[in-house]
Amino acid sequence: MLRLNILSSRRLAAFLLLAHGMAAGCVFSVALPLWLRSILLLLLLLNLTYTLADQTWHALPFSVVALEFRREGGALMHLRNGKLLEAQVLGNSFVSPYLTIVRLKPKRAWFVRSVLVLPDMLVPALFRTLRVWLKWRLGRDVVPDANMDWTGST
Repeated sequence: MLRLNILSSRRLAAFLLLAHGMAAGCVFSVALPLWLRSILLLLLLLNLTYTLADQTWHALPFSVVALEFRREGGALMHLRNGKLLEAQVLGNSFVSPYLTIVRLKPKRAWFVRSVLVLPDMLVPALFRTLRVWLKWRLGRDVVPDANMDWTGST
């Protein structure tokens, strides 16, 4: 079993601020009534706040703060409020050198959760282990290296 303690990310915060700022610039550049612009800007601000709190700082009670991976794509999600949710890692998780999106389907739930993982959220060796496992071993009854701890050493 491999446990990943997910840290907050400055890169993700900067990217979200940049993307929401660009979207706000688009709202300003379009000829819309003032009341509609105000509503759109308020919605952008609410979305930015929610996404920063959930994915970047993991401050909400239902934010995922740790993941434990098991055989055959099983996972255990540790939430900020102390709850544990069993989930299945989906095969459509996204893997790249700069961003990994772990798609999880909690048991007894109809929704899918996505956990964003950037390189500055984990120790480099663990980030690489996660990427390799998601890309090549998921669904092949292989669990990530159980001897590796959160520091990345064996």
